[in-house]
Amino acid sequence: MWRSALLGFALLALATAAPARAQVIDDPEANVVDELVVSAKLPGPAWWRISDGDTTIYMLGVLQALPEGQGWDKSVLERRLTGAFAVILPPEGKAGLRDLPAALALRGRLKSDTPLDVAAASLAPKLARARATLGKAPDAYRQWSPLGAGVMMAGDYRKAVRLEPAEPERAIARLARKHRVKVRPAATYKAMPVLKTAVRGHSAEAGLVCLEGVLDEINAGAGATRTAARAWALGDVRGAISGPRNFQRCLLGLPGMAELERRGTQDEVEALSAAMRTPGHAVAVYGVRGLVARDGVLDQMRARGFTVSTPGD
Repeated sequence: MWRSALLGFALLALATAAPARAQVIDDPEANVVDELVVSAKLPGPAWWRISDGDTTIYMLGVLQALPEGQGWDKSVLERRLTGAFAVILPPEGKAGLRDLPAALALRGRLKSDTPLDVAAASLAPKLARARATLGKAPDAYRQWSPLGAGVMMAGDYRKAVRLEPAEPERAIARLARKHRVKVRPAATYKAMPVLKTAVRGHSAEAGLVCLEGVLDEINAGAGATRTAARAWALGDVRGAISGPRNFQRCLLGLPGMAELERRGTQDEVEALSAAMRTPGHAVAVYGVRGLVARDGVLDQMRARGFTVSTPGD
């Protein structure tokens, strides 16, 4: 699971369960390599190890967000930061003040002259229930397109259930500074081109898929997300990757998103391979499902001839 440019832009920072509306979705993380899905023996979240003759990279799998106040044992992280030559974070999308006019224009494209209850009439019961759950008026979000409403409701839901999309990466970066270890992303992308492609080129069906996914998650409650977060904190990899993924999958239904996800994985692999040329050890961070996915980060590193050890080793 890579932090896409959309998520990095902070509008779309929610992972939820599988969409009910039928649509063929190109999901690079749909399948996992079972022999990599191993629970941790050490305290705290699960770590994998990538090594060759003189370099070791300790790989921490993370979730896209943690519930506010979710504790986790950082002792292994602290130990591995000691003497590390780098901390490699996932690829990130960036936008600056110069992108503000374009961002406002895109926000306008997420609105619609057709009221939401008309455009999403087939979702009326789910929409009404989700509005009530969020404490919104019966006509809330009416000016948004289905995709726009999904984006807005996802953000409102994240706030309501107190999900922190900056965690655990913020805590990792803070501890890296404490240990005086340089932090860098595997790659940096401009967010606006990605956003423009996704918003301008999405189909009406893709917008409804995104909205329905968000509605299903809101109406289901935060239990599954919190359960996955607790599993992650305890090193239960199977439990962590079994958490809801609906919003991630709905993003993959938008133009360019599957390609961007694969690009993120490839750039992570290239960054890790480059780091393997430096003797010593480093720490790297990546979405836990993207680590263990078939043709994911660890699968590709093994294919390049590096030794990959599991959290159970």
